[in-house]
Amino acid sequence: MPTASISLVFMGTPEFAVPTLRALADSHLRPSLVITQPDRPSGRRRKLTPPPVKVVAQELGLPLLQPEDVNSPEAALAIQDLSPDFIVTAAYGGYLRRVLRKLPRLGCLNLHPSLLPRHRGAAPVNYTLFSGDIITGNTVYRMTARMDAGPIIYQSKTPMGDDECGTDLLHRLAQQGAKDVLHTLELLMCGKASPTSQDESLATFTKKIEKSDLPIDWSRTATEVRRQVRGLAETPGAVAMFRGAPLKIIACRELEGIASAEPGMVVEVRKNEGIVVACGGGRLLLERVQPAGKRIMDAWAFHLGAQVKPHETLRMTDAE
Repeated sequence: MPTASISLVFMGTPEFAVPTLRALADSHLRPSLVITQPDRPSGRRRKLTPPPVKVVAQELGLPLLQPEDVNSPEAALAIQDLSPDFIVTAAYGGYLRRVLRKLPRLGCLNLHPSLLPRHRGAAPVNYTLFSGDIITGNTVYRMTARMDAGPIIYQSKTPMGDDECGTDLLHRLAQQGAKDVLHTLELLMCGKASPTSQDESLATFTKKIEKSDLPIDWSRTATEVRRQVRGLAETPGAVAMFRGAPLKIIACRELEGIASAEPGMVVEVRKNEGIVVACGGGRLLLERVQPAGKRIMDAWAFHLGAQVKPHETLRMTDAE
């Protein structure tokens, strides 16, 4: 098949999708159309803000649609008129009904940042870290009616750094994902792809991160709290209440030994290192934090300003 004849529609919304869009635009598979979510209010002032994919699509001069419902007759007709060979999605944020999934001649594909069938759903990177996984990766699969359950066409695997947080891991998987999508498309165009069904017995599921997931329960073990911190850092961030104000914990590490103190209590402040806090099992050294309305800083620098004292307590809520 002559590559010049390929018509591809790309769907994506957040920053995660941008590397794939750029890679496609720089290749012989330049999208015929980009579809993203509508502009949404953002920030404290609720200013109408375009999604990152829109900004990049306009920068690259690509045709763009922002339907409220991608399954609407108008959107479906716009896609159908292109007679696409592929639809490629990456964190688009909307469900594609059967009529759209059947439009592309060579398949409707999705890039998912986990090793499916593990961590299906809305927050795979967060849950990869919550679960203590040591290897992760990307999956490119053919979309079906069930979420993240379609046949796997290609997977890439990568070990995680000991201190890698959710924000850094998502960025790294986004960069790798661009290469994975291009490789998958080449396999399909050359007839070398061998899709494999997912093992349903191995499937795990994730849910969208909510505000209720952010507060730290210090009665949990140090291992569990550190996993929560890594999974939520740097954005949106795991939160503790300190002196009645929220304090995001951005980075921490486990210490040996058992803390003979109530969970959440400051055990000691270590010069140039950080703040040691007791957990339900074990201790954590808080290394980087972010006070409300301020930048991320070293925990020692936070102490120099706040003068944190042993026996003060970090709480889960103000009501404790």
